[in-house]
Amino acid sequence: MNARPNLFGISGGPLAQALSVVVFGVLLVGAVIMGAVLLAAILGVAVVAWIGFSVRLWWLRRKLGGVAAAQSGAEAPPQSGRLIEAEYTVLDERDPRRDPRDGAPH
Repeated sequence: MNARPNLFGISGGPLAQALSVVVFGVLLVGAVIMGAVLLAAILGVAVVAWIGFSVRLWWLRRKLGGVAAAQSGAEAPPQSGRLIEAEYTVLDERDPRRDPRDGAPH
């Protein structure tokens, strides 16, 4: 006598067990393939959205840079270096040995 519980009311013979293993194997492979297709679709949509967002951001930065250059009457500065040239004059030279709180030397 077979002591295994029978959930579906079919016989627990070796042929039925082999058939159920094959059916569940096919279902498992189908689920894995379906998951891979779904993941690829989601990643594809995410990549296209990221490219669209990047192009839009680039376009707005370019447009705002042109507006700033037109308002100032100068050519837009290069975006890569961000170098600012200036001249300066030292008004009061500070002694590094002095305490800035009381002005007396240490």
